[in-house]
Amino acid sequence: MTRFTLRMDRNWEREILSLPQAKEIVELHTADVTALAIKEAPRASATRNNWNSSKRNISALVTLYQGGWYGQVVVEADREVRHTMLQERGWRDLRGRRHPGRFFLKEALAKARIE
Repeated sequence: MTRFTLRMDRNWEREILSLPQAKEIVELHTADVTALAIKEAPRASATRNNWNSSKRNISALVTLYQGGWYGQVVVEADREVRHTMLQERGWRDLRGRRHPGRFFLKEALAKARIE
């Protein structure tokens, strides 16, 4: 067990959030949110799993920036896949009819929220 003292100096968060233990925690929670987003993502067909389906184009990314470790859930990294965000937020078709969004990404974030 490691003991250390914590001093609340200016920018103290940077030192704590840059530790390897912080990376593990960020990876864990980012993976949880990614799994929930993939689980909640709509599918076009029960029998086919296309290359451009929403479930195949959601991934996790954890990077170190100047303030510490940062986790992101990346949706549609490929330019050819653009329909996931349309399904999330809703759209209007060519006739002008409104198609409401499904908000599956928002629900995944709400389920993973820590209170």
